[in-house]
Amino acid sequence: MSGTTPLYTATSNPVPPGDSLTDLLQRLSSKTSIDFHLYKTGYLQRQIRRQPTKHRLRSCREYCDLIESGNRTPRNLINDLTIHVTRFFRDPEVFEFLQEQVFPPLWARHWSFQNREFRIWIVGCSTGEEAYSVALSLLESVRPNLSIHPIRIFATDVDEIVIEQARKGEYSPDALAHLPPAIRKRYFVPGKAGRIVPEVRKRIIFGRHDLLQGASINHLDLIFCRNVLIFLTSEAQEQIYRKFYEDLDPGGILVLGKAESPPASFRRKKLLTLSRKNRVYQKKG
Repeated sequence: MSGTTPLYTATSNPVPPGDSLTDLLQRLSSKTSIDFHLYKTGYLQRQIRRQPTKHRLRSCREYCDLIESGNRTPRNLINDLTIHVTRFFRDPEVFEFLQEQVFPPLWARHWSFQNREFRIWIVGCSTGEEAYSVALSLLESVRPNLSIHPIRIFATDVDEIVIEQARKGEYSPDALAHLPPAIRKRYFVPGKAGRIVPEVRKRIIFGRHDLLQGASINHLDLIFCRNVLIFLTSEAQEQIYRKFYEDLDPGGILVLGKAESPPASFRRKKLLTLSRKNRVYQKKG
């Protein structure tokens, strides 16, 4: 690091304050092509504080040296600073609401007006459980004929390491233990590894995507973005809400995390609230 103010002391493990943190974020952003200045400072400080323990280092100073040495690749640095807490059908009441109240009318509306594939975007998909959960909920809800009703699910994350895991579609017995036997039987290949059946797997396109800088995905029927925006500044959130609104077709659905909500003025003008409890909104029009 340049400058005369040390980022860390040799005898402690602090997070760099003020300009030192700004300098570190600038270097991380240049190495990863992600603008970390648009993430909340407290979140980044917590993630940086965890790195010495994760990498068996004595201090954050050593982690800083590790970054400067070039021994951490851009994708490793991204993995260091992102959170991936996920499981199949996390917050089951959300999926119950989608399956019973959202998917049937959304599916009927789509096929009455559109002669194209039904399109879903899963933002921050992590290791894939969320994307597969949405897919299975849709299939259980509307029972489509996949030969004549094309479905495409775009599942993205900024972390390429977890995307590689998601593409495999294989999960441990522990990850599937809480699923109903009927779901496991219908949608997972029998065997030691819990592998998603090919009919479901091929409907999902997994890819690395930076929500703040990446291209839009247009003509969407549903955007599922839970517990991603809470880590971003309010300015970044407003930018993404506008992006989501433009990407959704009229009548399309936006699902957020339980701690997330569009600004009140934006919500009143642009969205219908289908479930405040489950953070489910519909684009007006």
